[in-house]
Amino acid sequence: MNINISKAMKNEKDLFKNLLQLYMYDFTEFTDVDINVDGLYNIFSDFDSYWIDQKENQPYIVRVNDAIAGFVLIKEVKNEIRKYNYLAHFFIMRKYRRQGIGKEVAIKLFNSLQGEWELNQLERNKPAQKFWTKIINEYTNGNYKEKFENGRKYQTFFSK
Repeated sequence: MNINISKAMKNEKDLFKNLLQLYMYDFTEFTDVDINVDGLYNIFSDFDSYWIDQKENQPYIVRVNDAIAGFVLIKEVKNEIRKYNYLAHFFIMRKYRRQGIGKEVAIKLFNSLQGEWELNQLERNKPAQKFWTKIINEYTNGNYKEKFENGRKYQTFFSK
């Protein structure tokens, strides 16, 4: 199985919008979000920032054997206190789940973007919490921080 993670090109913005509809649909299991009258979900308010500044906001497309399998959105966050990679959204299509693809994608990204990382999952999204806790624990050999705040479980760690 050939897993490829590539930075999305500006001309792939519409592809991302389509994938976001699948992602948002999957998320309705854990949220109270409904579709709009046009039958679509709202797109994130910061979505356009991934296409304006692709240095700090990085959209990635995941392909398996050249077929589109998901996406990842990462933000580089800088403030007076720290600089870190924020894993904003991570989506692997159902067809490709439970095959080690998500784990491989996560580890490749952690290794390629060195430094501190932060990510979170909704408190109601127990499968995502289990997935990320396992991967981060294995990746860091247990050297990470975890907290619950504002209905979310957060993890922070440093990549190798």
